[in-house]
Amino acid sequence: MKRVRHLLAAVAALALTAALLALGASPAAAAPAKAAPKGHGTCKSTAPGSQARRHGTGWTCGKAEPVAVPSQAIAKATAKATDTEGTANEPSDGPCPKGRNADRHNYCWGEKFTITAFDTDGKETGHSVVVALSFARLSSSSGKWTENLAVKATEMEGEAKTVSMDLSATCSGLCTVDAPAWGGAPIELSLGDERTGNLSFTSSVTKGTNSFIYPTYTSFGTILEAGGGLANRVSWNGHQLRCDAQVGQYPGCIVMGHMANVTIRESAYGAAAIAYAWAQSNLHGGNFGTETKPLQRNSGGRTEAAKKRRQSCTAAPLPFKPDPSVANDSCDEFPFASSVQGGTNGSDCTEIIPRKTDGVWHVDVVRDSPHGSNAPCIRAHVPLPENTGAGGELGRAVVADRILEMEWYEVILAP
Repeated sequence: MKRVRHLLAAVAALALTAALLALGASPAAAAPAKAAPKGHGTCKSTAPGSQARRHGTGWTCGKAEPVAVPSQAIAKATAKATDTEGTANEPSDGPCPKGRNADRHNYCWGEKFTITAFDTDGKETGHSVVVALSFARLSSSSGKWTENLAVKATEMEGEAKTVSMDLSATCSGLCTVDAPAWGGAPIELSLGDERTGNLSFTSSVTKGTNSFIYPTYTSFGTILEAGGGLANRVSWNGHQLRCDAQVGQYPGCIVMGHMANVTIRESAYGAAAIAYAWAQSNLHGGNFGTETKPLQRNSGGRTEAAKKRRQSCTAAPLPFKPDPSVANDSCDEFPFASSVQGGTNGSDCTEIIPRKTDGVWHVDVVRDSPHGSNAPCIRAHVPLPENTGAGGELGRAVVADRILEMEWYEVILAP
């Protein structure tokens, strides 16, 4: 009986060995190294008996890291990105340095995905690198926007010849992602292959509301030659956005962290632009819309702005008096009456007349403020069409740059 038990045990051992050999692994190679490979991101061990394990793959690892993207790649991704005027431009600072860039209306990101396969002893058997770029132009008149994607397989080492990957996104706040890239199906890339796609977002802000939105991205990658090992999940965060339905007739969105601006051009608004530029260059007693001393959009709307304008222009003790040397003269105040900083009594303002003689602008000081160069405001003699034109430009900029009440903005004076 004892010899029979030994014989049965030997037969069982031989059967187990044969089964393991049939699966393509020896008993010693059946399990991967106990510790995951280090420095390769998130790693997963392959399951015993899986196709990947039979192939000899013990671990698959994936990581994502920001990567600078050259401007020619930006150009490809932006070719389809158009705003309501039909233009397509990259962010004003150029390509994506270190994988991230934005201005108030555009953003891009660049990400490098590395997928690595290891055998059961923890030795690398191959890796693939895919670089992805995304560019988006936000709209000032819609709560919808699209990221244009471009991906390229830039490295295939060892046994890696083909990589399968997908890309999806989620977003917090009043936001939904319309669909994952490529319809949710993974794409396959060999060395040098390029593919384009898109991700579309919609914000559901309603009248009078705004929402901060944080997109988060996820991609799963697999080296197909590694026996179809587990797809590795890599995730990263995008830019912080804000959508609102608080200015204008339609909702719109901006990238947070970039100050709004109002651009007033001398070529369009003449004396008004010169008056504001003179205040920025000569006075020190308040905020005059510069980068370091910006203005704040007023709350209270037109009613509050009208009160402040009366205070600066018609209130006692020194109400504005038109100058006969200025055609169609009107009182123009700066800081704007529609700003928090506006509304100082005109008697405290420096009063000026911008004049253009032989094509050259100069400014006459009609009355010095009792505060000297520390005056908090100017009151300027400006032809009415230029005065109202500059005011209209300010109103349009509030919508175009989505400037909410109490939000800071810069006044840029341009030729």
